[in-house]
Amino acid sequence: MAAVKPKRHGPSMDMTAMCDVAFLLLTFFIMASSFKSEETVTIETPSSISEELIPETDICMVSIDQEGKYYFGITDATQRDDFAKALSDKYNLNLSTKDMVDFTTLAEVGVPMSKLKNYVGLDEAQRVKVELTGIPLDSADNELVDWVKTYGETFPRSKIAVRGDGKTPYPALKNLFDEFGKADLNKFQLITKTEKQ
Repeated sequence: MAAVKPKRHGPSMDMTAMCDVAFLLLTFFIMASSFKSEETVTIETPSSISEELIPETDICMVSIDQEGKYYFGITDATQRDDFAKALSDKYNLNLSTKDMVDFTTLAEVGVPMSKLKNYVGLDEAQRVKVELTGIPLDSADNELVDWVKTYGETFPRSKIAVRGDGKTPYPALKNLFDEFGKADLNKFQLITKTEKQ
């Protein structure tokens, strides 16, 4: 008499643990990642062959658009509230706690200090409609230098980065470098995009 063969079953694997790990990783990356703030102005930087990376912390960004308007930004969002407090205290801007919290959402600022409180108080939809005049920088009113110096006093290990559009007029760049030179702000990095070789 022939032996009865047992029925073969295909291998099975319990996927419960794998799904748990996938959801834990997804949750971790969502909680741990920091999202880049939306830029106030779009700037197309010129290309260069430099491959030196700009640090993500302890750096302030001075941007110049195609019209020669100046903007000030802080790349590390965790430093923005301390900077807003220092700026408010130094120049008597009377920013409230809510204003300082709202300031942390701004990647860049393109209004003078006199209009900062009103600008920060607007919601995001209203800010988009505001025509930005830029931060003043000329021989009569070099307010942008005050922004940069206040940042440097608040964060002593900080660095300055300058980001200009490829179509920025040369006099606007020269004016920035001249005013930085007068204020003894001689160390800064120029931001460019990497040129394809």
